[in-house]
Amino acid sequence: MGVLKKRWPGLASLPQLELCAGPTRVERLDTVSFDTGAELWAKRDDESATLYGGNKVRKLEWILAQAKARGCRTLVTAGALGSHHVLATATWGREHGMQTRAILVPQPWTPHVEQNLRALLATGAIVTPIKNLGFLPAAMAREVVLRRLKGDRPQRIELGGSCPTGALGYVEAGLEIAEQVDHGECPEPEFIYVALGTGGTAAGLAIGLAAAGFTTRVVGVRVTESKVINTLTLRMLVRGTARRLRALDPSFPAVAKAAFELIQIDNRYFGDGYGTPHAGAAAAMEAAARDGIRLDQTYTGRAFAAMLADGHEGGGRRLFIVTLSGADLGPRIENAPEVPAWARAMGEL
Repeated sequence: MGVLKKRWPGLASLPQLELCAGPTRVERLDTVSFDTGAELWAKRDDESATLYGGNKVRKLEWILAQAKARGCRTLVTAGALGSHHVLATATWGREHGMQTRAILVPQPWTPHVEQNLRALLATGAIVTPIKNLGFLPAAMAREVVLRRLKGDRPQRIELGGSCPTGALGYVEAGLEIAEQVDHGECPEPEFIYVALGTGGTAAGLAIGLAAAGFTTRVVGVRVTESKVINTLTLRMLVRGTARRLRALDPSFPAVAKAAFELIQIDNRYFGDGYGTPHAGAAAAMEAAARDGIRLDQTYTGRAFAAMLADGHEGGGRRLFIVTLSGADLGPRIENAPEVPAWARAMGEL
């Protein structure tokens, strides 16, 4: 049982699967700390699970448990061609007897995207491509209706698993960090850095930290367009998650306002758009590798670049959440289907 349910027993009724090997460890990043003159640390959520880890598995602990409690056999979700969320959903869904049907939107084609897509196809997921993000809500609604007409009971999972249920995973992580500080495993950070894709990670972290009495700022480094996540949608996600926690256990503190005020959106590294090459992200990937951390261009490289820049400029104690799964996908794609022609064409749009 995680710290969230231990501290607030009224939340024990919330269904949860034990997918994470938590709490994930924290470690000082000696090389980049020396280079920047700041005190830089990492929380190794890349090690959250051997099957498939990263930040998505924390959200799926709660989302898939809810789906199982409802008797769902199908998961309907969406993401870009190389979506980590879609891959994590299909991987863990199959482990628990549920098939994933995914709506995929274009993303610049890279070897990383190809690897993720092949690993997704290897899970047996059924994929439907669409050419424009604006068509996504209608495409997901159509898929849910079709599943119901066929007598199925589908579970719709929002982009990135970012909903009040999924955000609980990072409320847990925020409380974990507070406990690790209390136990002397790391200093209390002034800032925590995460990639801001759909907002669930940042929202949950801020709620967990605020509930623990911390004033650490959560820096969400933008990697998606403002129509995917913005101040209004982020505020609604924080409010919805905090409201759900208090509805189940009124002793959970009323921290929605304080939590939202902890979050700051950093737009400096969005560059030319989602999934596009970014020189700062590439340099950050090389820097992180010297401390034994693997990052990607789309999400974590950009967030790490922001932490490095701020560390150079302002010093201080800063913590980076390694949200990219560290699981080795190589063996899974050895006999995986080749990517269909439409996928490579979408990656070149």
